[in-house]
Amino acid sequence: MKSYHTIVIIKIMFIWYLLIVSAGFLTTSTVAYYSDHKLGNGSMTIGTWESEDSEQQKERTEKAKVNGEKQEMQSESAAEHTTDE
Repeated sequence: MKSYHTIVIIKIMFIWYLLIVSAGFLTTSTVAYYSDHKLGNGSMTIGTWESEDSEQQKERTEKAKVNGEKQEMQSESAAEHTTDE
């Protein structure tokens, strides 16, 4: 009968130990770190935007083109006038 009481006491102590350890695990904060960050190689073009500099460059190019055409026309007309005389 004495061994029966000893076994019951050991079982009760084991259950008490499990409860204390379980409570400790359940009440502490986690230190887990989750990340879904993946490294990728390559490039992708989503869209193109024009900056103020590129707009100004376009304007300059268009003005130069117009001025160039005017100069050509003037030189052609000047050449016609010099050959006619």
